[in-house]
Amino acid sequence: MLKAEWESSPNDPCIRSYFVNRDKLTIAPTENGSNLLFENRLVIPEHLQKTVVELAHEGHQGIVKTNQLLRDKVWFPGINQLVEEICKKCIPCAASTPTKHHKPLQMTEIPDEPWSRVSADFCGPFPTGEYLLVVIDDHSRYPVVEVLRSTSARSVIPLFDKIFSLFGIPEELKTDNGPPFQSFEFRQFAEQLGFKHHRITPLWPKANGEAERFMRTLGKAIRTAHIESKNWKQEMFTFLRNYRATSDSTTNLSPAESLLNRKMRTKLPQMKEKKKKLIDIFSKDRQAKEKMKVYADTRNNAKESYIKEGDTVLVKTPKENKLSTPFSSKPYIVKERNGSQITAERGGKTIVRNSSHYKKIKVDPDTLKDQEEGKDELEEIQIPNTPTIIEPDKDPLPYVRNRPTRAAKQPKYLKDYVLT
Repeated sequence: MLKAEWESSPNDPCIRSYFVNRDKLTIAPTENGSNLLFENRLVIPEHLQKTVVELAHEGHQGIVKTNQLLRDKVWFPGINQLVEEICKKCIPCAASTPTKHHKPLQMTEIPDEPWSRVSADFCGPFPTGEYLLVVIDDHSRYPVVEVLRSTSARSVIPLFDKIFSLFGIPEELKTDNGPPFQSFEFRQFAEQLGFKHHRITPLWPKANGEAERFMRTLGKAIRTAHIESKNWKQEMFTFLRNYRATSDSTTNLSPAESLLNRKMRTKLPQMKEKKKKLIDIFSKDRQAKEKMKVYADTRNNAKESYIKEGDTVLVKTPKENKLSTPFSSKPYIVKERNGSQITAERGGKTIVRNSSHYKKIKVDPDTLKDQEEGKDELEEIQIPNTPTIIEPDKDPLPYVRNRPTRAAKQPKYLKDYVLT
């Protein structure tokens, strides 16, 4: 380009970046011709820029490190933007990089009446092979605990039937996605009694927070009984008796008062009081939850998820070993969003997760097509809510002795005895 053309075309987008840095550009002669330099770095032509960035990104360094490697050797206009674009479209990088995304808390309103909405979950297994079925009322926080040896639907349904015969049939039962709650028998049981069975988002136990939080407290009571070498079942009943009689910090009413409209008698002495009208617990519950939400969201730096239908996302995977990546490298397409619950699809397989389990990515259509042709490793992942238990009516597998048998010999101290 002639000097007159250079100075007369400073606004041309093709040469503006070169014109702005014209004082740093030089031409260095070589054996095969000459090279254009930016200070002491090679200036890369446009058709080679993407290739150079991809070479610098080998090894999958981040945006900053890739930029630093390039800046030591080459230069071209828009180098920062191209590096950021290529690094963000790199699926292995996105799948291997963990994210700390905390979604703002979603506080549920307290039910209008006691025992209208209850939550259930399992605790265990314990060394004795037993489990605990925990059912807690979302209105009064009144817990009911039953001991069982199998978490199959045939073992769980009679216990629910027993609990509902004592306190009545709730309008809604909230559980996780464990095997007994996905069975056809439990679906028939819900239809027969006439309550709504709501299963929470898979792999998101926070959605069943009432039962999950109580199980942590119950587990502590059982562990302390084990340390003191006491009968853990008897100590569990002692804990439940005191827990049901203790006033809730939010409503200032004990679970027994909220559900049964009376105070429970414990070992502690107490004055007999006239029956008082229950106070309005809804406003106190709402204020306490709002305070909890503000504190938790501020501490976690919680942010709303802006994933929408049609976005390409990666899904969080369980950590199995040191080489496991936080996210799957197989992209999914978002098909539906219902609040914080997002449904994504890939190759005909649909999964449902909380929005914090997804990472939104930018990917080229050709790359996405190649990825869809591979095998989806999420197809073999089982939701680890409840372990699979062998049914009692099923015969166990026969025991096979692998080592050779040894001939039985008479002990020496019996050589003088006549054996019959």
